[in-house]
Amino acid sequence: MDLAELVDHVKTKEDFVAFLSALQNDLARNNAEWENPNLEQYLEAMEAYLRSSTENSLHKVDFTPTWSLFASIMLTASIYE
Repeated sequence: MDLAELVDHVKTKEDFVAFLSALQNDLARNNAEWENPNLEQYLEAMEAYLRSSTENSLHKVDFTPTWSLFASIMLTASIYE
């Protein structure tokens, strides 16, 4: 299961912890494929993604806090430009 599919299965804290482990493993294995492979770039991308995500955004995101939302934000920050 790839990370995007895994996000859809994150429902509990334990699922989120498993997702974080998978995300870390992906970074270790595929560092060159990440748009934001260091903490500074990653956090900047996360902030930019959250700031740009509005009700009028191209990709609608329900920002009701859930474990799955947190996982989705973290995955998006790895590739967000």
